[in-house]
Amino acid sequence: MARRETALQAAHGRLRELIGSEFRSGDKLPNERDLAERLEVSRATVREVLGQLAAEGVVTRTWGIGTFVHDGAERVPVSISDVTALRDRITASGHRPTLQDAAVSRATCPPDCAKVLGLAPEAPVWRVDRLFAVDGVPAAWIRDHLPLSFDGRDLDPSGLVSIDLDMFEFLASATGMPVCRAEIELAAVLADEESTARLGVALGHPLITATQIGYGSNGAALFHGHFTVRTDVLTLKLSRGGDPQPTR
Repeated sequence: MARRETALQAAHGRLRELIGSEFRSGDKLPNERDLAERLEVSRATVREVLGQLAAEGVVTRTWGIGTFVHDGAERVPVSISDVTALRDRITASGHRPTLQDAAVSRATCPPDCAKVLGLAPEAPVWRVDRLFAVDGVPAAWIRDHLPLSFDGRDLDPSGLVSIDLDMFEFLASATGMPVCRAEIELAAVLADEESTARLGVALGHPLITATQIGYGSNGAALFHGHFTVRTDVLTLKLSRGGDPQPTR
């Protein structure tokens, strides 16, 4: 038993040394077989050591995706259960949100967006790209599309390049109709080249992407967006209460 514990301790130290010398925060580690060959131990030993390192916060493990070097940064919990600006959700968690990059331009409406907004395929729309950071660390990249006009009112989203104006606030002012409901569909993905460039993570880093549609009080869709989140910086919290009780 003592010999096995000594072997595990040796493998533990060697793997920590390997991670510290060859990998950076957010990097994906080789698979268990490759690590076992490099350390000259069994895959079972590697699996046990990785479990220890995960418990210590050195790595994060995602089933079906892989093992990644943890950056040690505190994750900021944000709720997606209500219609609230991301900026305000981050601030409510005691952290500082900033816009590291933002741009507003005219673009051709993507097919999925055109269907939601009730526009003709390839109709011109506004495209709003924003890169949110938490305490200076890139955390969420959001790309929204919205019509050039709504109910006879021309929309000018140029103010959204400032952290001081949020999409929900802009639409309430510009359309006279607040966003009262948002539908969000989540998916787990691995970082591609564009996500790597935007969020500063390694290729293959685990991310969460979402499609979000905001609706006005009349049921009309006001915007259609996609956002990509670094789960090593932000954690998304979805709360669900019980069924409302009847009232008299």
